[in-house]
Amino acid sequence: MNKLSLALASYLILFLAAAATAATSRCTFEIVVKTDGRRNAGTDARVSLQVRAARGPTLTVANLESWGQMAAGHDYFEKGNLDRFRGAGDCMPSEPCNMVLTSDGSGNKPGWYVIYVMVTQLSQGSLPSMTHRWAVDQWLAIDEAPHMLTAERRGCGIGTAAP
Repeated sequence: MNKLSLALASYLILFLAAAATAATSRCTFEIVVKTDGRRNAGTDARVSLQVRAARGPTLTVANLESWGQMAAGHDYFEKGNLDRFRGAGDCMPSEPCNMVLTSDGSGNKPGWYVIYVMVTQLSQGSLPSMTHRWAVDQWLAIDEAPHMLTAERRGCGIGTAAP
C-alpha cells in the first residue's frame, strides 16, 4: 500500500469513527411550546413529544412537563403560556424535522390549543446547534376539530427561525 492510499484509509477510519461517535453522543435539547390565548386553550393533560431528523435516533419525551424549566409551581400548558423545557437525548446528525405531539386527554381540562412547538439541539462536539419550529395551530382534543389528541408535523429541509 502506498503512502497516499494509507493516508486516505486513515482519514476514512477517522471519519467513520467520528460519525459513529456523533450518532451515539448525548445532546441537550431545548423545547418551547406556545399555547393559544383563546378561552379553554390550556390543558391539564399529560403531554408527550417525539422528534426526529431525516435519519438517526428519535427523541422521545414521555412526559414533557418532567423536562420543565419554568419557575417552581408553574402550571404548564395553560392559556397563553410560552413554556420552556430542557433535557438530554441521543444527538441527531441533522436538523430535527419530524414531530409528533400527543395529549393523553386526561385531567380537568383535557382540550388544548397549540400554536407552535420549537426544538433546538444544542451544539455538541462537531455538531452545530440546529432548530426547527413547527406550526401546529390546532386543538388536541376529542371534542374540537380535528377531533384528535395527536398532531404530527413533517418538515425535513424546511428550517424556520425562532420567533
